[in-house]
Amino acid sequence: MDYVTTKDMTVTKATIAKDINQEIGLSKEDSATLVDDILDEIKTSLIRDGIVKISSFGTFLIKKKEERPGNIPNTSKKVVIQARNTISFRPSKVIKNLINE
Repeated sequence: MDYVTTKDMTVTKATIAKDINQEIGLSKEDSATLVDDILDEIKTSLIRDGIVKISSFGTFLIKKKEERPGNIPNTSKKVVIQARNTISFRPSKVIKNLINE
């Protein structure tokens, strides 16, 4: 699968806040605060519940990865990769359809 990524296409909190500022007319400071508040709520909900569902967008999930054996690529040394939690994202059907048009 080919991925197209460039620095110009990166979406940052600042670019989202700027778009909110231009579209809705909130001040830049209020727009930045709004973006931070939304992301903080997503983080808090993930920590508390382990899942965040955003309608017509997708679902963020915390998944537990078990301890497993691994290799250091430059050497043939065997190591144990510790158990940890990771975050996965499952896009909604709406998003899947939009990116496949």
